[in-house]
Amino acid sequence: MRAIKRWAVALFVLVMVGVAGLRVVPALNSARAAAPSPIQHVVIIMMENHTFDNFFGSFPHANGVVLPQDPNPVPSDYNHGASATAAAIDGGKMDEFATHGFYQYKQSDIPNYWSYAQHFGLSDNFFTSYATSSTPNHLAMMAAQNVNTYDTPQQQGCKSSPNALMPSRENGVSNDFWSYPCYNVQTLPDLLTGAGLTWKYYSEVPIWDDPMMINGLSGSANDVHNISQFTKDVQANNMANVSWIIPTGNNTDHPPLALQGGQNFVTQQINAVMNSPYWSSTAIFLTWDDWGGFYDHVPPPSNLVDGMGLGPRVPLITISPYSKAHYISHQFGEFSSFVKYIEQNWHLPNLGQRDANPNISNLRDFFNYKRTVPLPPLILNQLSFSQTLLMPSPLRIPNVAGAITPQQGSPSTVITFSVIYTRTDVPAIHNVIIDGTAYPMTAGAKFSSGTLYQYKSKLPVGSHTTSFNFSDGTGMITLPYNVPIPAPTINPFQLLTSVTSSVALPGTPITYRAKYSSPVGNAPTLTEVDIDGVPYTMQQTSGTNFKQGVLYTYTTSSLSIGVHYFRMRFSDGTATAIYEGFPAPSITPISLTQSSATSASTAFTFQTTYTETFGTAPTEAMVYVDKVAYPMTLSSGSYNTGAVFNTTVTLPTGCKSFYFVYSDGASQWTDPLASKSYTCPAIGASFHAPNSSTNAIQSDNSGDTYDAS
Repeated sequence: MRAIKRWAVALFVLVMVGVAGLRVVPALNSARAAAPSPIQHVVIIMMENHTFDNFFGSFPHANGVVLPQDPNPVPSDYNHGASATAAAIDGGKMDEFATHGFYQYKQSDIPNYWSYAQHFGLSDNFFTSYATSSTPNHLAMMAAQNVNTYDTPQQQGCKSSPNALMPSRENGVSNDFWSYPCYNVQTLPDLLTGAGLTWKYYSEVPIWDDPMMINGLSGSANDVHNISQFTKDVQANNMANVSWIIPTGNNTDHPPLALQGGQNFVTQQINAVMNSPYWSSTAIFLTWDDWGGFYDHVPPPSNLVDGMGLGPRVPLITISPYSKAHYISHQFGEFSSFVKYIEQNWHLPNLGQRDANPNISNLRDFFNYKRTVPLPPLILNQLSFSQTLLMPSPLRIPNVAGAITPQQGSPSTVITFSVIYTRTDVPAIHNVIIDGTAYPMTAGAKFSSGTLYQYKSKLPVGSHTTSFNFSDGTGMITLPYNVPIPAPTINPFQLLTSVTSSVALPGTPITYRAKYSSPVGNAPTLTEVDIDGVPYTMQQTSGTNFKQGVLYTYTTSSLSIGVHYFRMRFSDGTATAIYEGFPAPSITPISLTQSSATSASTAFTFQTTYTETFGTAPTEAMVYVDKVAYPMTLSSGSYNTGAVFNTTVTLPTGCKSFYFVYSDGASQWTDPLASKSYTCPAIGASFHAPNSSTNAIQSDNSGDTYDAS
């Protein structure tokens, strides 16, 4: 211990005399514990949705592959849920990625990220902790585990309504279930607080706000719901020992956002630290939370962690005055590595989760604490770009999934081109450019994000390119900012796809359907549905006229509990097309059907039919009326074929809403799922809820779904 203290004192003296432009942190918050290394502050910045190959596949001397240039921004968000991730990885074959994923950005697209990677440290062997979307991976960087969560639904953690559920999977045995998103686990903030160290979590996005999901941290003042507060805290000499920064709005890199916004946000945070006394004692970790639907060629290791495995690689850039300059790390790491680094930096105990796994890097190889000349700050400029045009998404424009819908079709398909104009004036030029030819777009409805402009047209067979060209009063703005969008693709045949159920019990027959038609009457030579990455041949079911349309189906009753993914591959002998599906169906052990509510005076009777495939009685059977819970009792029937539960309660007039929440002890299910609820009937009226397990959902081949029941 004395040797360590002498080393730390010597290092402190070295820094005090001013090395390479470093400034010394003043004696702030003296109650904080000190690390034996020069790193007294750690900042973790978690961006969104890009693989290593998508961002750094062409980075010199890194393990990447060179791909065509991706448009900035891409035309829409891409399917990157748990079932799609597993299908893309395909047991390590890495051969089920969607065609839109095989593109990447170049240095000119991400100059600031590239500069940080060139100047400091970059990992080419860093993986997402879980083969799924954002929320489970965010949890790993704070808890070194995912607390069994396995996808990213709308929820607000421990503040969620009781009918909010998380798709979940039991680690090690792959048993799927649904759970309420509030968990009792020990986390890194618990260790930090116990050691007298400080932490803050800066986020405005509840669906992956880690502290909100942890009972004991939810509601903490350290969970700062103001993303601009970090730079203010740095400038006020109030930076925590450990800071998590989770951007929001246009600053996340989440498709279909322009990459300049995310780079400018990151640059602002890093410049704030570099321009402060904290730079001399800080390590900054910059990474991305999931694969986003983009290709990566390196199979995730399958034997180094618990039974949940890992997801595709993402970039990790390590920035510090003690970074090894121009360094590329090949050590295996994942988001739990942040927890491990912090624990070992301050000699904290581990959480007994992935942070205790000796195979996972502690990220120490990025650093040289003994370097005689620590690296100076690298102050970068903000990138200049216009936000006059935005790619549409359902979050910005209801019912508009992207700039091009669908992104593939047949000569009879009407393609809709959409873009958002954010200014309030009327642009003199408002064109979509298709294969180099300009077509004027029509202004539509106005939204908070701007005015929606659209153009609709049929196109000939073949591959097409798209961009948008608008005037904004100061000049011409073209979107994307680099290369045109390589879409849409028009196939010589049409395919309409559907699946019979969105929610079903185990053993329920599920039928995948494709209606194929060819303008020239060609019969298909390939009729395949891939379910969770496994191909099955679809059989001709009805029809013989290929010009008018022939139905192909595949039926299975063996889907396991959980959310499943499918896509269809068809060929007419001249061209092969892949029609991306969507997450469907969800196979649940519990179903709630034939829900209803009736009233007589102020007595309201609520009823639902509970079915549990294994015949298990419910451990929870509740109806929530205006957020107040009322227990329900068995009226008739059996659990495995359908048991009717009801309750009658006296309520004041004007009942607003209700929903049902049931559990079989291992899994929960609700009717309806959040954020929806049923409206109570007027006095004397009757309400009947739809049977959600029999609704069919259909795809328009762009991944969007609509009710086809």
